[in-house]
Amino acid sequence: MLKAPRSKALVILVIAAIVGLAPSALAADPPAKKLLRIRLSGPVLESPDNPAGLFALLGNQQPPRSLHHWLKSIRDAQNDSSVRGILLIIEDAELSLAQAEELSRALGEFRGKGKPVHTFMDYGTNVSYALAAASSDHITLAENSELALFGLYAEAMYFKGLLDKIGVQADMLHCGAYKSALEPFTRTEPSKEAAENINWLLDGIYARWIEMIAKGRNLSPDVVRQAIDNGPIPAEAALKARLVDDVSSFEAFRKRVSKEFGPNVEVMKRYSKDVTEEIDFNNPFAMFSLIGSMMKGLAEPTDPGIGLIYIDGGIMVGRSDTDPFSGDSVAGSTTIRGALQQALDDEKIRAVVVRVNSPGGSAIASDIIYDAARRLGAAKPLFVSMGSVAGSGGYYVSIPGDTIYAEASTITGSIGVVGGKLVWKNLFEEKLGITSTEFTRGQRAGLFSPNRAWSDDERAYMQEYMDRVYVQFKGRVSDSRGERLKKNLEDIAGGRVYTGQQALELGLVDKIGGLREALDAAISKAGLPRDCPVYQLPKASEMEQFLRLLQALSGQSDKRDEFEVSATAVLRGDPLLRAAAPLIQSAAPAKLRDMLRALRGLAILERERVGMFLPVVPDFR
Repeated sequence: MLKAPRSKALVILVIAAIVGLAPSALAADPPAKKLLRIRLSGPVLESPDNPAGLFALLGNQQPPRSLHHWLKSIRDAQNDSSVRGILLIIEDAELSLAQAEELSRALGEFRGKGKPVHTFMDYGTNVSYALAAASSDHITLAENSELALFGLYAEAMYFKGLLDKIGVQADMLHCGAYKSALEPFTRTEPSKEAAENINWLLDGIYARWIEMIAKGRNLSPDVVRQAIDNGPIPAEAALKARLVDDVSSFEAFRKRVSKEFGPNVEVMKRYSKDVTEEIDFNNPFAMFSLIGSMMKGLAEPTDPGIGLIYIDGGIMVGRSDTDPFSGDSVAGSTTIRGALQQALDDEKIRAVVVRVNSPGGSAIASDIIYDAARRLGAAKPLFVSMGSVAGSGGYYVSIPGDTIYAEASTITGSIGVVGGKLVWKNLFEEKLGITSTEFTRGQRAGLFSPNRAWSDDERAYMQEYMDRVYVQFKGRVSDSRGERLKKNLEDIAGGRVYTGQQALELGLVDKIGGLREALDAAISKAGLPRDCPVYQLPKASEMEQFLRLLQALSGQSDKRDEFEVSATAVLRGDPLLRAAAPLIQSAAPAKLRDMLRALRGLAILERERVGMFLPVVPDFR
């Protein structure tokens, strides 16, 4: 009978002790003040598998981070009460306007928690300054530097003059008046439709660019446009125009931050344990540390989570790879189909986000990916996040998504088909003195002969075949988008290209947003906690990933499946590409990538007859 009172008394004494100690304990150990440092230097990668990270490491440089890495770090820091702000250090950052939009939105949410973002810029370019302006409470520009705001410049290359000089004829077809992907081989300047396409893209992107700067700096759009027209802008003039808040050295920037947050504030170069540390190149084991962290995100799912699949680069049949000439990522249908199937089969994957950053490519590969994505979407929630570009075949593989997110400056659409070939006869016979004799069996055996243009019968066959593929493309869009389309499909298709904002108004996409918004929607739809794991697919064991890395370093081929073909095998085997690359590299290195992308399209046509490429959509810089 006496035990209960004693127990109650003991409990009361313990509670009293805890309550009495709590204030002093809290006073003795206040939460640490931290600042997260985000340093943007070099490219912001779309896919963590991009080889740029490995190449940087081999070159004794810090590897670039992926967009997902930075978004996750910002979100984690936003929800951490000990993190008081972000130091955004912008050096020679290479990112698209769409990536800048997504980063600025994430940083805006961070600032919405009452946490400031302080930015230091060595030098401001069109896009990096737009990011700083839209994201920062305070911008410091390095003294004696400038904001290189020149406006948006677009350049489209045309090769007909060269082909005429060397005696090569381009025999090309297209479905859709605005489908100008092969115009560079048949014209010396853009068609009326192509020029119209480029101009409405420029109008949309320019307006969005101005808006980001004007809203971020609390200036009128007219003031921003006038400043750009007078660019580039020296540092002191930028300060006077209120485009930046301070002009000083980095050391002065550090002192100002220390004064605002206190001398004992901790500056974190990374946020959490699952984020790769900066590599100490004096440490012989640094590479192995990086390799381990690279493989970590590809582990087998153990808890319910979200699958994340990247379609990054030109789309081709086979395994994903790297274009051996341009260095771009290549999205292989075999790899992506496998990842979509893994997501379908794995019960722990409750929903999937597909990140598309692709100008299209192979029509066959695009349909393979579409079919796998459609089957996945019928069984599990499927969301699509468009990156900088998701056009033609890139749009084709996006439409199975339940909800499609695009940034306002994303380039998308381009519903159309192209086909064609180059005729080399005059070059070989008249210029080089090389003759050939053809022997054929079958009426269309020489359909892709390089020695002559198509006959009327062959041209009619090719047009009919392309029309079927075009009708299929439009049918896929109609089936997937249905009543969400705001106009008749014929008025939207025809190869027309749109910004994400224009595509939203037409019903080609559903929401303005990025990767983080798509992941949040997928998590919500799946009914999972906000901090659930995100698994990058295709998944692979650590040993398999390490072996692939060693194979890439040694140049050995991957023979996991003798029935698979490398997506870039057709590029490596193409004599035109192999011969052209070193010549163009030495003569015009700045234009090499654009020219090789055009030649890559020809290689696909030679193999598959038709393609789904973006029309002439030049880089904006």
